Amino acid sequence: MPSSSSGDSSASSGPAARKEAEARSSPSASPPNLAASLHEAALDYLARYAASSARLRRVLERRVRRRRTDRDGLEAARGIIGDIVAKLTAQGFLEDGRYAAARAESLSRQGRSRRWIEARLAADGIAPDLIRGALEALGGNHGDRELEAAIAFAKRRRLGPYRRTRPRSPGALQALADKERAAFARAGFDRRTAQTVLGAASPDALAALLATG
Repeated sequence: MPSSSSGDSSASSGPAARKEAEARSSPSASPPNLAASLHEAALDYLARYAASSARLRRVLERRVRRRRTDRDGLEAARGIIGDIVAKLTAQGFLEDGRYAAARAESLSRQGRSRRWIEARLAADGIAPDLIRGALEALGGNHGDRELEAAIAFAKRRRLGPYRRTRPRSPGALQALADKERAAFARAGFDRRTAQTVLGAASPDALAALLATG
């Protein structure tokens, strides 16, 4: 007499079970309430992070790609995502100009150059005119804000007058100076700004320079 376990195994591998498994694994099978699920995911993301419309779109598309592989399903999901982004924009949850201005201000205070900020906002999908507006909204004299950012960068990276130690030999000091100038260049600061910061005698001298600028 066959055991109950073998009977269960036979039932679980029958036509009905196979059909159910195929439906679950089918790439064309649409998850229930996809629009509602993505809308909820969008609100959850925006509650935790500031985002541009392009960034939110990418986040939602990645979420869909983790669950779907068929082209038709992905295209349909992109249409739903576009509708969600448009709706959230109309409701004020998304506003690229506001995001760009806040992001530019935050990055500037972290010691990021205007060139670096511009590239970062472009990568976030911000339109060129909104990027220009965000940079203009930083306020103050362009050179003063760039110098302020460069000082913050040097302080964070322990460069120039913020070094913990100073090499004793001229050769080692020159090598370190070259390395620090290269770090400023990679961060998007121009040579003049870098030299102003790196050539300062002390942090107090930089503070005085900002105060008189």
